[in-house]
Amino acid sequence: MYKKQKTVHDFYRASPLPTQEELSDYYRNKYYQESDTNYNSYDTEYTSEELDHKRFEAKLCIHALSKLNVKKGSTFAEFGCGEGFLLDAAHKAGYEVAGVDFSEFGISKWHPYLKDYFKADDLFNHLDQLKRDGRKFDVCATKNVLEHVLDPEKMMAEMKSLLNPGGYVLVTVPNDFSKLQNRLLELEMTNEADWFCPPDHLTYFNTSNIVPFLESQGYKIEDMYCSFPVDVFLMHKGSNYVFDSKQGKSAHFARVRMDLLIQEAGLDNALELYRSFARCGIGRNITVVLSSK
Repeated sequence: MYKKQKTVHDFYRASPLPTQEELSDYYRNKYYQESDTNYNSYDTEYTSEELDHKRFEAKLCIHALSKLNVKKGSTFAEFGCGEGFLLDAAHKAGYEVAGVDFSEFGISKWHPYLKDYFKADDLFNHLDQLKRDGRKFDVCATKNVLEHVLDPEKMMAEMKSLLNPGGYVLVTVPNDFSKLQNRLLELEMTNEADWFCPPDHLTYFNTSNIVPFLESQGYKIEDMYCSFPVDVFLMHKGSNYVFDSKQGKSAHFARVRMDLLIQEAGLDNALELYRSFARCGIGRNITVVLSSK
């Protein structure tokens, strides 16, 4: 049903795009089901290592912001806050937080104390309401959301309109059709269908195209880093989880344990390593910190 279509910004977008009604129905009935099904977007349980890993990734985002002198007491809004790990890290860092998500299931399970700072709502409805209310924030964050929305350009414009002077936007997206993934395709060690997955992901960014795209939307890149390149396990047929799905869990925990080992060197060193991943064009997720031009 879906094909790749290259945009003027040099990233791929699914074609044809679903309608908003079709997309809302998809998330309502499959992606955010509040039950333990194959389509549930939130795991019912995590191991202690997985929880430490999620908290580490969230702390790293806050650490990157601290390098830009974002201080305690700053206002922090997360759009698509999911289970609340980033919102929790921001709150613990002393920020005044506010979060919105399609469903309260994840945040109720993992960070119920954050429900006082949370609203269940359609993302764009909420953005419109914030503008009508005249709300402004020092930081607007969205983690693994931009690839899902029908209009990423509109979302970037909406967040910029909500920034206080001197504020920042933090965006995390998957690094798809990356240098590593393209090399794996050349080596016939993966297949494109492993990450081209509409209507879940509609837009496919990578380290090469996300910078010019964001600059075209009126942003300046202040920092960029990538998470551990779990795709590297596809280079070895013994750990290739695309061709042998039984290897997926082992690869996941290997990545988790590597990140936790890297964390022991301190957040400064971890951040510098992950910045290097971005410069090399590898890494599973890209995090970009932006200011308004």
